[in-house]
Amino acid sequence: MVVDKGGDGGSPPFRDQLAEAMRGMKEEARLSYGKLAEKTHYSRSSWERFLNGKQLPTTVAVEEFAAATGADADVLLALLAKATAYEELRAARQQQAAAPHPAPEPAARSASTPASASAQAPVPATTTGPANVPATAHALQAPSAAPARRPRLREWKGHARTAALVVAGALVGSIATVVIGGGPGGGAAADSSRAGAQPSGSAAGAQASSPRPPACSADTCLRREPQAMDCHWDGTTVRETWLRGLKIQLRYSAACRAVWGRIENGTVGDSVTIKDKGGREESATIRVDNDTYTRMLAVSADAPPDSVIICGQIPRYQESECSPLGAVLP
Repeated sequence: MVVDKGGDGGSPPFRDQLAEAMRGMKEEARLSYGKLAEKTHYSRSSWERFLNGKQLPTTVAVEEFAAATGADADVLLALLAKATAYEELRAARQQQAAAPHPAPEPAARSASTPASASAQAPVPATTTGPANVPATAHALQAPSAAPARRPRLREWKGHARTAALVVAGALVGSIATVVIGGGPGGGAAADSSRAGAQPSGSAAGAQASSPRPPACSADTCLRREPQAMDCHWDGTTVRETWLRGLKIQLRYSAACRAVWGRIENGTVGDSVTIKDKGGREESATIRVDNDTYTRMLAVSADAPPDSVIICGQIPRYQESECSPLGAVLP
């Protein structure tokens, strides 16, 4: 967690530090923005935003940048973690400042509504006195009550500040858990084995509302299973083709901003492959039953779902079918 010293104005500009470091590494590697786009999954415009400090890069983007430039990924990831933590802390403080503060309740309130106060808590000892109480009697009670409220107000502000720091820390911790704990696991065969074990009913997935929010988004969904990440709840078919009765579908989740391939009505050995414009691939082979699905690939404005190629293969006939038609088999 980043400790903010001296308010927002005196905090170190971690995003600028990260962008400056990445620009220096790009220059040392003698790579243009176009070359970076060719070597990574991100477009030229994305790298210009990242390296000019207009947008924080994702963890995957930093790792790909380090691989393309030969830089130390750990150094860049440490700067990214600091920048992310600082900006989330600043956002939490801005929300705290914008939130309405409860107004103090001075003792003068009893002077404005003496009838309601006496109705709520009648005290027999005081009802024996005169019915008309002079206004000065209430005015004398205000000085003793008002100082008692000021410490409470200061105490509330202190609690609110502490709560904001705790919320910011929890947000950073959850992001770290997703990034660190959800790395790509296993090879293509292991992915296919786990995917192929899913029954047809679960693969079909009715278009119901998710019982909980998805566990990943965009790049953090890369090579994750759609059902494990709760991305299948809003999944829609954006592309479909057929091969000898084998249904081949490209599925897309708007909530997760990711796609995956699925085949149905197949037999053991049939497979499906998806490939994005950056060259990333995911494949799955039917091990049991008659359907399977791949792990996910991320999509973005620069690489939308319709830029992803999907192909189905039936090895026993040595045939394949891709969508869009005429696409080269990955």
